[in-house]
Amino acid sequence: MSESVPEKPIEEVPSEEPKEAVTTVDEAEVGLAEAPKVTFRGNTYDLISLGSLITGALLLFTCVTCNMGYYCLPVISLALGAVGLLSARQAVDEKRTKLWSWLGIAAGGIVLLLIALCFILYIGFFAVAIISEKWG
Repeated sequence: MSESVPEKPIEEVPSEEPKEAVTTVDEAEVGLAEAPKVTFRGNTYDLISLGSLITGALLLFTCVTCNMGYYCLPVISLALGAVGLLSARQAVDEKRTKLWSWLGIAAGGIVLLLIALCFILYIGFFAVAIISEKWG
């Protein structure tokens, strides 16, 4: 498996200038905003290393907090999902950004509800134990 990778960074690789073409521009097209500029250039290896950095930071966070940091993860998911939804208009692929944001919000919400349910059941267990001891 061989890939053709230039030796120089992307900024230094000479690019061919497009030849000028004579086009007519409608007045309606002038008012349209340009497509968002891509702010990240890289390949999948860059994204894999970014994923590695994020998971390493999360693991370090949970270790430092003696595994209590796991309870913060649903809140982080909800907050980042909300930020993603609010900034989806500025994204390169708006539909994908909204979809991923909603999936993050849903996952964080489900886990947060499960944590709340476990807490309620935990308190309920002790309440039942106290009540049954008085009557038993």
